[in-house]
Amino acid sequence: MKKIVLATFLSIFSSAAFSSSLQDQLSAVAQAEQQGANEEKKQHDDWVAERNKQIQQDKQRRASAQAAANKKAAAAAAEKQARQDKRDAEALQDKKRDQGYEDELRSLEIQKQKLALAKEEARVKRENEFIDQELKSKAAQTDVTQSEADANRNISEGGRDLMKSEGKAREDKADSWFK
Repeated sequence: MKKIVLATFLSIFSSAAFSSSLQDQLSAVAQAEQQGANEEKKQHDDWVAERNKQIQQDKQRRASAQAAANKKAAAAAAEKQARQDKRDAEALQDKKRDQGYEDELRSLEIQKQKLALAKEEARVKRENEFIDQELKSKAAQTDVTQSEADANRNISEGGRDLMKSEGKAREDKADSWFK
């Protein structure tokens, strides 16, 4: 490209060269070279600017992609933490419910044991009453037996006394003068 620009300027200035002086020609060549250098510098600067712009855009894309990835990772971590917190809360509720249920079972078991103990105490008290009643019944039976024995003895003694008095009366009658 440099050569094309230089050749163009030289051809334009070569026609003018016949008409102008050598100083004008040298100045025109220097100016053409300067224009070519400026054009080349401008093209190089444009290329560098375009390259820097692409690099900047790539950096921005990478930064945006990294930010999006970080945001996505943070969202995933937050969601994972939320799920874990939910599971922990459910586990805690289950634990409290299970503990409440176990406490209620223990309470019911204690009540059962108290009822069984009260039942046993009542049975023992009633048993004492039955024993007392049985003892009273046996005492009454003993009294009846004793009364029967006393009655039998009285009958026996009465019969014996009767027989003695009859025997005595017969003896007296037999001993008596008047028969």
